[in-house]
Amino acid sequence: MNDKAKGGLQHIPTGAALSLHSTRASIVARGRRDAANAASNPHYRQAVADYNAGRHTEAATGFRLAAEQGHAESQYMLSTMYDEGRGVPRDATEAANWERKAAEQGHAYAQANLSFRCYMVNDFAEAFAWCQRAAYSKLAWAEYNLGLMYRKGEGVQQNNTEAAYWYRLAATQNFAEAQQKLADLYYTGQGVPLNYAKAAEWYRRAAEQGNAEAQFQLSHLYATGQGVEHDYTQSRHWIRKAAEQGHEQARRELKRREYRDP
Repeated sequence: MNDKAKGGLQHIPTGAALSLHSTRASIVARGRRDAANAASNPHYRQAVADYNAGRHTEAATGFRLAAEQGHAESQYMLSTMYDEGRGVPRDATEAANWERKAAEQGHAYAQANLSFRCYMVNDFAEAFAWCQRAAYSKLAWAEYNLGLMYRKGEGVQQNNTEAAYWYRLAATQNFAEAQQKLADLYYTGQGVPLNYAKAAEWYRRAAEQGNAEAQFQLSHLYATGQGVEHDYTQSRHWIRKAAEQGHEQARRELKRREYRDP
């Protein structure tokens, strides 16, 4: 993924296996149909079995048959298979076509990925519109991405209060990047009242999930005693964790500390 993607919206990864009654299915079906109805299409059921058995060509055929009947989950799965070149030739146009069909039926994952696709071609207004629709389905990826767009003023007027609102929704679903971004806002007092203790709380939750930036910032708070008791041992622990993940500032700071520490 290029630098723009790293700094911008996140694309939703496709799972290695599918379930007819998975958590994902229940999330994306909200407001459309329940998971049992989504699984009722016989072509879809067979395609799921083929996909999980590694018969991706047969799975793509089954998903297409169901997709052509208007089955939203099959349209979404077919779009991901075209994106990945799994069971079909890689084809971004076909992927986008089926993704949009699913998105228009209210499929939250398709909406979020369509938002990402629009974002990558600088169509920020369309990206925001689809991201907002996915976020209303309580999809954490979309809530986080919507927070990013409010924070950066992409496709919408810049608004740190709205950014904090959407970050919080994703953060309470244990989305580490949203926890780290929400902590940033508490640390700087943007969109929320300045509160070092709240910043430390959210940095810790993200840090414990392995978020390197949160680990680095938590180390800083322990070193300065902001929001937590000053604790050099904890500071060194978290900066080492961040450095081990390749966080450049953490690596430089760790080198300085090792030079001066006894």
